[in-house]
Amino acid sequence: MLRPAFFTASFAFTLIVHSSIAAEPTLSQLDYSGSPQAVEALDRELYAAGTDPVKLAVIEQRLLAGLRARDTTYAARQVLCQRLGWVLGLAPEKLTASGLKPLPAMLVDERDSDLARLALEPAPGATVDTLFLTALSQTTARTRIALIDSIARRQIVAAVPALAKLLGDNDPTTAAAAARALGLITDHSSALVLQAVPEPSSASVAAAKLEIAPRLAAGSALAVLADLRARAADPVHRIAALRLLLQLDPSVATTLEVLDGNDTAAKRVALESLYASPAPQLISSLAAKLSTWDAFTQSAVIAVMARRGDAVATSAVLKATAHEDAMVRMAALEALGFLPGTIETMTALSKIAAGNAVAESKSAKASLTRLNGPAVNAAILSGAERGETVLRVVFIEQLALRGLNEGLPLLLQFRTDSDAAVRAAAVSALGELASPADNKIVLDWAIAATDANEQARALRALVSITLRNPDIAGRGATLYAVMETAPAELALRLLPTLGRIGGAPSAASAGKLALSADLKLAEAATNALVRWTDDTAISVLVSVAERTTLPIVRASAVTGVIAAFERNRAFWNVDATTFVARLLAVSASAESRLALITLLKRAADAPALALAEKSQGDPVMGAAAVEVAAVIRANQAGSAKLRASTMAGVRNLMDGNTGNRWSVPAEGDEWVEIDFNLSRPLRRITLDQTGRGAEFPESYELYVTDDVAVPGKVVASGVGQTNKTVIDLPVGTRGRYVIIKNLVARKDTPWSICEIFVD
Repeated sequence: MLRPAFFTASFAFTLIVHSSIAAEPTLSQLDYSGSPQAVEALDRELYAAGTDPVKLAVIEQRLLAGLRARDTTYAARQVLCQRLGWVLGLAPEKLTASGLKPLPAMLVDERDSDLARLALEPAPGATVDTLFLTALSQTTARTRIALIDSIARRQIVAAVPALAKLLGDNDPTTAAAAARALGLITDHSSALVLQAVPEPSSASVAAAKLEIAPRLAAGSALAVLADLRARAADPVHRIAALRLLLQLDPSVATTLEVLDGNDTAAKRVALESLYASPAPQLISSLAAKLSTWDAFTQSAVIAVMARRGDAVATSAVLKATAHEDAMVRMAALEALGFLPGTIETMTALSKIAAGNAVAESKSAKASLTRLNGPAVNAAILSGAERGETVLRVVFIEQLALRGLNEGLPLLLQFRTDSDAAVRAAAVSALGELASPADNKIVLDWAIAATDANEQARALRALVSITLRNPDIAGRGATLYAVMETAPAELALRLLPTLGRIGGAPSAASAGKLALSADLKLAEAATNALVRWTDDTAISVLVSVAERTTLPIVRASAVTGVIAAFERNRAFWNVDATTFVARLLAVSASAESRLALITLLKRAADAPALALAEKSQGDPVMGAAAVEVAAVIRANQAGSAKLRASTMAGVRNLMDGNTGNRWSVPAEGDEWVEIDFNLSRPLRRITLDQTGRGAEFPESYELYVTDDVAVPGKVVASGVGQTNKTVIDLPVGTRGRYVIIKNLVARKDTPWSICEIFVD
């Protein structure tokens, strides 16, 4: 059963009534407020009638009677006409004008015309068409324009002569509506009327011609569009006509004509059309004319050729790689990678890739990598083996870029090549193609290499191959064994690989080298551990500090551990306390000992407190140790409690994870409060907003107090800093609470804190 739209969607005007009785007398008093029961009752009756012609006929007469009644409100008439439109739309085409009263009279009435259109527009048949035509001749202004719209929707062909006359109406809005209607009526007669209007015409007529053009015979359509393209008053219509013309015209003549011209907008349309154009011999025609066009047009056409991938374009595009304009050359180089590959193309690209023009060399290499053809891979293998050195280097690089594993035996042979550039390129390619099983081969190559560039590339290749080995624990064993027994000079050369491989096994190997009797090697290995990118080097550095006989190495190791703990402000643990104790036992530097004991401020474990208390009698660390012990006792009282002006995200402030944050709009009155549970010494507060660079407090004040209700005087103030706002506090600062306030509003960015660090 069909269901009218108003059964499933809210009526646009929410038409409702005052009474709960669902009878027509009540419906006739409908207004725009009150109860909807009368309308709902009518809709239920329509739904129940479905498509039954007898039931619908009864309802139709009742609806028409309601419209004829003098006391029916406007709101009720609107409901009746909308429902009547549904009923008449299902009626057979045997309607009569007399049977539809009072709709014909309403149709010409300025107040009621829109209501009548609601009822009549869906109704089929010539009788209703005639009502619209009659009304058209009896109306003016807005009412007539609305009727023209209905005539277009109903496709009333008989209205074409009347609409043709209205094209010349003095009212431009009426004339425009008539033109639109003629464009929408699909009968050939409407097209003939529009064709007869000479250009330049009004904008509405030109738009209607564009509407009817695809429905015309090919010859007529092309004639209309050609006339519009040449003479339309509005350039928008000229361009639209060109676009349609290029879609409908299967020849390439118009395209070539446009590309030969100087109209940039028209050229863009022509270029767009080329991607899907079915024109025969299109690419060969474009290739023949390519060199005659300006640089912009050549570049754009070359891009089209690349997208279409037609081999016919190859010769012209190859020629364009030598064009005087860099834009054309770059377009040609990129296009060659998408055209069918040939030996000629490969040769041209390899020569440009080997040249000194950086951008063009890079583009040529990229296209050479994409180049696809039956003989390309074989030619690249052959080129890598023989020829000029610069070209051989390009082809060797291509073995890796194209993933040609069949070139592996050839690359291994190049280890003994007389040309250092060839050897360097070959070992780089091995780094991309070789498997972990070839690790020893590349290691031997790195050891034997005498050329600096070759050595560097061999080491990079060695790291790449090692990292591809899924056996993390054992993948560097061969390298470590060689380094730990090698002469100092060789170990120094191989040392950079350890940091690049990373992890605990590599750090342990570097630690062994740091204990070498050779000062240069020991220093280099220690410095490598200091620069280590993860925490696995900390325990190794502690061991080095304990075991080395070289004071300078010990000092570097201690400093490195302190720096590592500074980089990593994660939660402290007992192992960290143990590391500090071990380093204090071997460190002689007063500066280092003070830095080490200060690290314990992050601790809350009993060994840390015992160590701090033990150190209070030390002449160097004594005063600092007293302060540290007080901080540890405060830490042992529990995690700091946090409050803020905005509590959302407040837990992120001191959770040890800089990947999340607390963030608030910077309006000038935001604050954060830290409760340490006990009064404690404070030296520095760091607000870390790394990754949110500019989201610092615009201007801040910091308070330290034992009574949060009485903040006291400002202890520190200043302007925020990018990434980290570091706030140094006066010596002797102590308190249970720290309050940080932002004082100045900022519109562009919020105030964010990823982590608060307390020292």
